[in-house]
Amino acid sequence: MLDKQSKIYVAGHNGLVGSAIWNNLKQRGYTNLVGRSHKELDLTDQVAVKQFFDEERPDAVVLAAAFVGASCIGLTSS
Repeated sequence: MLDKQSKIYVAGHNGLVGSAIWNNLKQRGYTNLVGRSHKELDLTDQVAVKQFFDEERPDAVVLAAAFVGASCIGLTSS
């Protein structure tokens, strides 16, 4: 289990699921939460992601990031 000062990176903290996780962690007393918007950190950019992790060195990562509407890819109307 993580202590309350552990650095936790929540990817997608501005989204529906990520914000709920973020708020739940804060309510439970976790104070060292890290979040980045898509503009600040493009998770599809491997170099940027590696640099972020090298600099921030989080103790835990919660992956709640997603592309909005991604579940509709490939669907066609009849």
